[in-house]
Amino acid sequence: MNTNYLETLPEMKNKFKVNLQPGEKVIFTAKPWAFTTESGALLGADDCRITMTNRRIIADNGQGIWTTDIAEDVVDMRKQESGKFLSKQVYILVTLNKEVTYGIGIQKLSGYQFHFHKKEMAAFEEIIRHMV
Repeated sequence: MNTNYLETLPEMKNKFKVNLQPGEKVIFTAKPWAFTTESGALLGADDCRITMTNRRIIADNGQGIWTTDIAEDVVDMRKQESGKFLSKQVYILVTLNKEVTYGIGIQKLSGYQFHFHKKEMAAFEEIIRHMV
């Protein structure tokens, strides 16, 4: 993935007040209607906030904060579609390079989905289009 492209993007307001590291800037923020595992198990909905910086993706689901280093942890990001007609879903699938354990017990995931509204979907899709 071409993460150098992220450095060229303009800085946005840090509206969800994530803690930034030195040299890091916010390049995308959104409140998706759902944040799920790669298989569709719900991780967050109404309270969810997504921030993408030039280095990380930070997903706050209201219960905890999921932080992913783009260069080290992400294998792929792409727009996906599943289902048909009324059950059709369009989302961004983020695939990780290793399985992650979360929650109480032995719940695992190897990626997650962001279900953005149309405007945010288009903006995020434009970013990842330049990274492939």
